[in-house]
Amino acid sequence: MRNPRRVVNIALIVVAIIVVGAAVIAARSGGRSTRSGNAQACSAFWPWDDGTGGSAPVLRAYQQATTQPLTADLYNVSVGLRDQGKGLGGDKQANAAFAQQYATKVEADCTRAGYPDPAT
Repeated sequence: MRNPRRVVNIALIVVAIIVVGAAVIAARSGGRSTRSGNAQACSAFWPWDDGTGGSAPVLRAYQQATTQPLTADLYNVSVGLRDQGKGLGGDKQANAAFAQQYATKVEADCTRAGYPDPAT
């Protein structure tokens, strides 16, 4: 009969391999689920960028983003859009240009993260 301790050790090793394998698969998927924060944030951004959607979802999209570059760039787009409406500093064009500058970065962030513009 086999040593019970050896059987337990082998079982623990098998469980550890399964757990590590699952962790690797989860990490490699990169959060590309349509329910992930990045997917939701990029989904809010693309219609605005294409000119088919309102700016309200973009103003909140950065709160859903899960990676720092996307969060920061969406936040700056939202600041530019919000300030464009207020005309802070009396220069609405500068605020619109600020939003557009960061929109270009968001395009790259979303595309790099695996969420390209579905309209293209």
